[in-house]
Amino acid sequence: MTANELPNLHAVCVRVTMELPKVKAKWETLYTVYGSGDIVVEPHFLPGRTNLPSLPRLGMQMQLPAGFEHLAWLGRGPQETYADRDDARVAVYSGEVTGQFFADYTKPGESGNKVGVRWAALTNDRGMGLLAVVGMPLLSVNALHYTTGDLQSALHPWEMTRHTTVTLNLDLRQMGVGGDDSWGAWPHPQFLIPCAPQTYRFRLRPFGPSEKPEALARMTF
Repeated sequence: MTANELPNLHAVCVRVTMELPKVKAKWETLYTVYGSGDIVVEPHFLPGRTNLPSLPRLGMQMQLPAGFEHLAWLGRGPQETYADRDDARVAVYSGEVTGQFFADYTKPGESGNKVGVRWAALTNDRGMGLLAVVGMPLLSVNALHYTTGDLQSALHPWEMTRHTTVTLNLDLRQMGVGGDDSWGAWPHPQFLIPCAPQTYRFRLRPFGPSEKPEALARMTF
């Protein structure tokens, strides 16, 4: 289906505002829910002051139930990529969520991220899945069987419990890896996220076995 073939869809808009009093900031999200099942998500970060440290990550996170093990994406890959590690080729790639975690780090941390993502889809064995499509700009995507809390609280990978659920991050940006000196160097300024008003947009779409995520991704709203 092309953009010209889209039906005249009715929609309901829901606006959610969260206060972050410790930093005098707001996180506002506009959800536009269409009758087709598509949800356009527009997050807005609105800091009350801009003299705060750089942000490590700016985006949204959700959990998918057990079974959504198959990951496909149009973006850089197939290896993990970050803001300052993004020299991989853009193409359609696929893999398993289990394989996105790198267990050989001495201390567990961020792994399996993808930058420059145009669309990403998680699918179960029955061919049912969830598609995330970029509106503007491109996304930074990560899918793991571990939560952010798991990665930050354990001293060694074997101490973490692997969940059957999938933690999916759909981010505007994540700060770079840094480490130019192999020990402790911060990312260059262009790979940091300033504490300033920022916004982005993406579309979520559930799909069934007879639907192809790459075709659904071509639809525009």
